[in-house]
Amino acid sequence: MISFEKFQNKKIAILWYGREGKSSLHFLLQIGVDPKNITILDGAEKIEGLAENFDYLSKKFTLNTEFNCTFGGNYLDTLKTFDMIIITPGISFYHPKIYPYRDKITSQAQIFFEYYQGKIIAVSGTKGKSTTATLIYETCKRADKNVQLVGNIGNPVLDYINIENLILQKDEYVVFEVSSYMLDGLKKNNYISVLLNIYADHIDWHNGFDNYKNAKLNLLNGSKYNLVRDEVCEKYDFTKQQTKDLNINTFGHRGMYIYQEGQFYVQKKPLFDATSIVLKWEHNMMNIAAVIGVCDIMKIEYSVLKETLATFHGLPHRMENIWTYGGIVRVDDAISTTPESTIQAIQTFGDTIDTIFLWWTDRGYVFDELIDVLVKYRIKNVILFPDSGKRIFDVIKKKDEWEIRIFKTDDMKDAVRFAYEWTSHGKICLLSTASPSYSLWKNFEEKGDVFQKHVKALA
Repeated sequence: MISFEKFQNKKIAILWYGREGKSSLHFLLQIGVDPKNITILDGAEKIEGLAENFDYLSKKFTLNTEFNCTFGGNYLDTLKTFDMIIITPGISFYHPKIYPYRDKITSQAQIFFEYYQGKIIAVSGTKGKSTTATLIYETCKRADKNVQLVGNIGNPVLDYINIENLILQKDEYVVFEVSSYMLDGLKKNNYISVLLNIYADHIDWHNGFDNYKNAKLNLLNGSKYNLVRDEVCEKYDFTKQQTKDLNINTFGHRGMYIYQEGQFYVQKKPLFDATSIVLKWEHNMMNIAAVIGVCDIMKIEYSVLKETLATFHGLPHRMENIWTYGGIVRVDDAISTTPESTIQAIQTFGDTIDTIFLWWTDRGYVFDELIDVLVKYRIKNVILFPDSGKRIFDVIKKKDEWEIRIFKTDDMKDAVRFAYEWTSHGKICLLSTASPSYSLWKNFEEKGDVFQKHVKALA
């Protein structure tokens, strides 16, 4: 019988009380942890709706005790007093006050992998994981699988565990979009893992690229089957023995599952072409090749995937053609928040791009290759926002042979007007930012929505 005994009679800290922290508290109360043994730690001085939330939980679980909380600047000073620390992805495992207690740290992802009894299909990669995870989910649904989509998409993962009867979920599947934050230090056993790519990202959170890379590669440990992009295996010199030990099949331009010149192949045998696929662009085709591999493992007919692809449009803010007027095409690729993903977007549209938006949080990225790509495609207009905008500007100015119009601003409305004025007829204005947007907006979705609003206002 499966039990939650390891949580009982332990002093447990929940780090940060956002959506996931609330879910963690709810989970602990559901499995019978005494609220006197739970402490919420959060750097905020005040959390909106906290009293109402606590009142709701007290009534739901018939509790006659107040919850323990530590808020404000000293919220990490008592970590040594706890037996277990449930961390949320928003705060780094490598924080100097947290890292010394790493042996006490767990996470919602870790708990989910330990207790969920169904089959987990884990999907990760620097870019493309949301779209790929959603496509796998939609294909499984069409194949009449009992499946859920969890992780970065949707509600916190612990909300999907049937606490009252864990074994009831043994015939279910979940497609779990797993971030590098979740993977760092994760120990798991699962059904299928899909690793799409590894580019430099979240370097500040992981305290360096090596830790980030190792977190991503950790996805492959403990999987029954692994599907890995060919370029990842080549770049990180996977040996034949490693490939065999990890049960890896590769996909991409080489390997078991291939996309080349508009055609998909399995073991070099033609499968179907891309003519009826709604999704466009080369990177999506690479990821579809991975989904073919998932279908093989799950014994889903290829025709089911083909039917799904005929109607699957992808997700918002991912190379989304949102408006054409005045002969100018505006493309929302707000999801691209690393130089590598923006390079991918530029290579997709090539010399049809006239104007590009680049910016935001300075995370130590190297922009030299991105600038080389801007030069190669002779992009005439570059709109730069703080903070990384200054670094990009400095690199651009070193390219004496390149004539370019640079506009620096922190206002999206002004940026869109500049793009409208200077983008040539028949050309593309591309929002693909090469850095995150935290200094101005809370996430890439909000950034993309603001871009779309001002674009459509000019119609």
